[in-house]
Amino acid sequence: MLTAGAIMTTELTTIRPEASVEEAIGLLISGNISGLPVTNSLGCLEGVITEFALLATVYDQQVNAQTVAQHMTREVITADVDDPISQLADLCIVHRVRRLPVTKNGQLVGLVARRDVLRALHLSHGLERFIGNLEPDPQAAKIESKEPSRYLLETEVQAT
Repeated sequence: MLTAGAIMTTELTTIRPEASVEEAIGLLISGNISGLPVTNSLGCLEGVITEFALLATVYDQQVNAQTVAQHMTREVITADVDDPISQLADLCIVHRVRRLPVTKNGQLVGLVARRDVLRALHLSHGLERFIGNLEPDPQAAKIESKEPSRYLLETEVQAT
């Protein structure tokens, strides 16, 4: 079973809550990334700051002098290092997030993007078909023909 730990990126660019918005924008642009985990001095996740949140600078240039803590999302959807990729996909779909910080014992240890989940699912299904270990999943055709969020809701209703 593939887990978050197997597909996560471990070389992370992070930022502290007391850093300036201008610094955060610089890191996003120079790193060609759309979001940064915000960590404290112990490496614990405190939030996430995204390029979307920082678009406020368009309306007010004074925002550049404010801190990341003033603009970060504090209630972050996270994954545990041992979570299966199917759970990661569910989190991305249900909560409409682009990235999931991965934690182990409260510490930030990695990051999984939607693209990482999609790549892992694609490669694992291709490998399974190639090796012949699994029969084609009849549910797969149903999932592909429906919007993911609608499928999840129907599955939840059927399960209860």
